[in-house]
Amino acid sequence: MGLFSDLDLSGDMPLRARPLFGSGPAHVHSTKFKRMMRIVVPIVSVAFAVGLFFLGRMFYLMLTGQ
Repeated sequence: MGLFSDLDLSGDMPLRARPLFGSGPAHVHSTKFKRMMRIVVPIVSVAFAVGLFFLGRMFYLMLTGQ
């Protein structure tokens, strides 16, 4: 398996069994959105952790008088 799993839910399903485009459930995210979120979420999580670390460091330095 590669770095990312296959987001095509139809897979090897025959064409006659696939739902028509747009007739699927409402409010389901597109494949493009899912791929984008797989990249954005780790970046935002790391940025949040780094920001929290530096905020804590700033308070520590202020409380210790350094």
